[in-house]
Amino acid sequence: MDDSDRQLEELTDAVYRAALEPLAWNDVMLSMKRSFPSAAQTFYLLHMQPRRIQPVSLAGIEPAWLRSFDALYFAPDNPWIRMTQHLHRPGVVRTNERLDRVLRTRGALYRSSYYNDWMRPQGFKYTIGNTLLSEGGIVANITLMRAPDMRTFGSAEVRRFEALSRHMTRALQMSMRLERTESGAADTGVLDALPHALAVVDAQRRLLHANAAMESLLRRRCGLAAREGRIEAASADAQPALRALIDAALGPQRQASTGALALPCNEAKRLEVSAMPLPGRMGRTLIARPTVLLMATQRGGRPAPGHASICRRHGLTAAEGRLAEWLCRGRGLKEAAQGLGVTYGTARAYLKTAFAKLGVHSQAQLVARMLADPDGDA
Repeated sequence: MDDSDRQLEELTDAVYRAALEPLAWNDVMLSMKRSFPSAAQTFYLLHMQPRRIQPVSLAGIEPAWLRSFDALYFAPDNPWIRMTQHLHRPGVVRTNERLDRVLRTRGALYRSSYYNDWMRPQGFKYTIGNTLLSEGGIVANITLMRAPDMRTFGSAEVRRFEALSRHMTRALQMSMRLERTESGAADTGVLDALPHALAVVDAQRRLLHANAAMESLLRRRCGLAAREGRIEAASADAQPALRALIDAALGPQRQASTGALALPCNEAKRLEVSAMPLPGRMGRTLIARPTVLLMATQRGGRPAPGHASICRRHGLTAAEGRLAEWLCRGRGLKEAAQGLGVTYGTARAYLKTAFAKLGVHSQAQLVARMLADPDGDA
């Protein structure tokens, strides 16, 4: 698997997590920037009547420019608006070049006030975008913009963007359905329709619901298993780390896990498991109780690298390398700190410096980077 495919996998996982944690769309936009290098990454709702924008996540756009967006974007000479019925449809990826082909003329965007008074002053020229949903006069758009000194979006990027957009549409549909459900409760039917392996558990790890993909993993004991109605790690050694992952999501702050727990699945694959809190109750058949959504994704596996190899390949200190080795072996940060004989705060400091050196932003990304490289020694 090359870097672009790996980035797309990580980005797809982030998109589904954002469906249940709206603030996570900001993390999605950061991942978009890494997968599709660009000067601005935007996710917003267009309210066609009245003509206004509702930002969801805007990266690379200064707040002052939002005040002039509505008037210029909805201006009659903006070709995106002129062709809105044709272009603002789910699944239709928009680029400058595709706009020219639809209009059968070149450079229509560059003659508009939207481009000359809004895009160009900010240093934007090339765009790629897609409509995730269009219903009830509201259009949900994602748009990336590149500067003139960057290349335009090529055909390979368009194909990857199309594949990602399908997942984003599903995630947004899921998010809207959750929002409409009483008290923010999730509908198990939404989870059943998703391709990721998902399970809902309570504080005692009782399995309240598993979609088809998760049930398949549990039957095969691929990283996870169900015993006496409870979800557990298939490997006894990984059980404390799974419990810690669930407990963290149910803690006072009730926050989604910042990293993924890597569980052995078989010799060729591993299972990455993340956890996030769910509000209210899940579906009509489940009693109200604090619940956690577990998301599991299979990855092509390699043996966890030793700390010496990690330090040599990635320029980490011995302490940072040992911590990374613990994380690669499926341990949580607290367990790794205990194993290393340091405080949790010290372990977090090691982790932050490792993030900076590797250019990653989460434990999941760090572990993926470590496991992607061949291990030369223990």
